[in-house]
Amino acid sequence: MARPLRIEYPGACYHVTCRGNERREIFADDRDRKRFLEILAESKEIYGVEVHGYVVMANHFHLLVMTPEANLQKFMHRFNTSYTVHYNRRHRRSGHLYQGRYKAILVDADNYLLELSRYLHLNPVRLKRYSQLEVKEKRKIIRTYPWSSYRGYVYLKHRQPFVTYSTVLEMVGGGDDREGRKGYADFVMGGILQDMNITFWQGVRGQAVLGSDDFVDWIYERFLAHTKVDRKEFPGLWELRKRPETIEEIAREVAREFEVEEASLYRRRGVNRVARSVLMELSCLHLVRRMSLAVIGRELGGVSVSALSQNRSRLAERMKDDRQLRQRFQKLERALSS
Repeated sequence: MARPLRIEYPGACYHVTCRGNERREIFADDRDRKRFLEILAESKEIYGVEVHGYVVMANHFHLLVMTPEANLQKFMHRFNTSYTVHYNRRHRRSGHLYQGRYKAILVDADNYLLELSRYLHLNPVRLKRYSQLEVKEKRKIIRTYPWSSYRGYVYLKHRQPFVTYSTVLEMVGGGDDREGRKGYADFVMGGILQDMNITFWQGVRGQAVLGSDDFVDWIYERFLAHTKVDRKEFPGLWELRKRPETIEEIAREVAREFEVEEASLYRRRGVNRVARSVLMELSCLHLVRRMSLAVIGRELGGVSVSALSQNRSRLAERMKDDRQLRQRFQKLERALSS
């Protein structure tokens, strides 16, 4: 089983989730939930972690945390172990409470912290049984849900000392004052009218990093580029490597490797069909996050999306039997990732 990629540094921001084993409930009642938050507050004090948001659901929880001391793993180990011990003792059970390791997405706070806080606070109305409710009813659920940090963001009487509110509120514009709290409430409630399946999760890279291209490149260069990591053990690392940004960059490398004119690679009836096939596949692999397959096909001389898919299958079959072609393709991959 592949291990999650853990990247730690002072000031890092994470979206952390953990689910019950076999998706079972991890809270029997409000007494469990209260103890869960007490342990969260204790762990926050011990490790100096900033808690910017949380939501407790029936069989999972979400945290939005920053680690000034680069110690997420120590914090989460203490936090999850302490709650598991409490739950098992109280309910006279043994064994794992959670489903595998916790999941932690490293977050580009400047661009995603505000949106992520809204995502957390909308969780109570994202349950399937609430999908047909009117917007007015969903707003009421969010305003009255007692097991998230939302009420503390909007109402001073519900503030909890272990939650840091100011950072997110300052991103709304007003800061931690009446105007800022009202602005945040409007921001969160406005999310109800949007697609509840938050699309920004599609931007998570390597199952570990959510951020702009510049942020992802910085993470890779700073922490991973010169580190020897088993690709099979950490498959997400491969997705974080710096990629070429244009078809021209890829075509240059392909032309050099196959010793053909770069211009010929863009012609549908060019001299070297194998080289063109390799260019098509590498373009899809490296540029799909920057442009659609339709755009890639258009820049390659009017290739349809279905033709790009067929090319992938044909090239894969050919490389199975052609060791030299397979080695050339791998060599190009290394060149484009360096």
